[in-house]
Amino acid sequence: MLLRGIHHLKIALLINAIFFGFCFAQSSPVINDPVGVLLKPIKVAPHTYFVQGRAELGSSENQNFISNAGFVVTPKGVVVIDALGSPTLAQKLIKEISKVTKQKIIAVVVTHYHADHVYGLQEFKKIGAKIYAQGEGRSYISSETAKQRLIASRVDFAPWVNDQTKLIAADTWIDKQLKLNIGGVEFLISRVGPAHAPEDLLVYIPSEGVLFAGDLVFRGRIPFVGNADSKGWLKALDQFEKFNPKVVIPGHGPQSINPIEDIRFTRDYLRYLRESMEPSALN
Repeated sequence: MLLRGIHHLKIALLINAIFFGFCFAQSSPVINDPVGVLLKPIKVAPHTYFVQGRAELGSSENQNFISNAGFVVTPKGVVVIDALGSPTLAQKLIKEISKVTKQKIIAVVVTHYHADHVYGLQEFKKIGAKIYAQGEGRSYISSETAKQRLIASRVDFAPWVNDQTKLIAADTWIDKQLKLNIGGVEFLISRVGPAHAPEDLLVYIPSEGVLFAGDLVFRGRIPFVGNADSKGWLKALDQFEKFNPKVVIPGHGPQSINPIEDIRFTRDYLRYLRESMEPSALN
């Protein structure tokens, strides 16, 4: 059933407009952190954890901690999903992971190349982690848009994002699907973009029953549409039901233990937007 009432659309569009800026969103040593931005891993399955970003716009005060990141501990190493929005946050995540396990971080999977998910990548690269991302990300990181966004972020999120912050390319670009087996734990990585972004990926861990959805699912806030492909996004959501996950980790907001309901909300919102727009604007 579609979202009801035109006032719902007005509210949704207003909130979506407010969040337009942050989703296009230091030096390596950790800078003095007087504001105490803390990362607290939340356990959602026997070997799977995530940290939940704040429901705010990215800022210097929150170090651009507005998105989620997760990690899975295997007998042969740790796989991280997304790298957070600044190098300092990535350093903090690495430290928190070391409190959970002595296993080395060996891989990072990028769900998409929006700033709040990737500005921490360089810290994982430094410790030898292999980076995986969808092939369309190659176009973005070499684009003028990415360059200008990083320049702006060095001002907006200073000192946490600064002239030492770089855009990091993947070691492995995924053009369709990839099945990783690390320490006997299977990771199903599926290309689903263009949707929220051209380079969207899903990461499903069958043994844990956990699906990392990136920004294809938002909880506790209206989905950011921006320049998304809403038709492709709806198709991507259909793939969720094929996995039938027990838990979904969204790109923003708390974990979902009722995935079908939360996916339905996002789907209904996108359908409502499409039906409220002129057909010519959708094609």
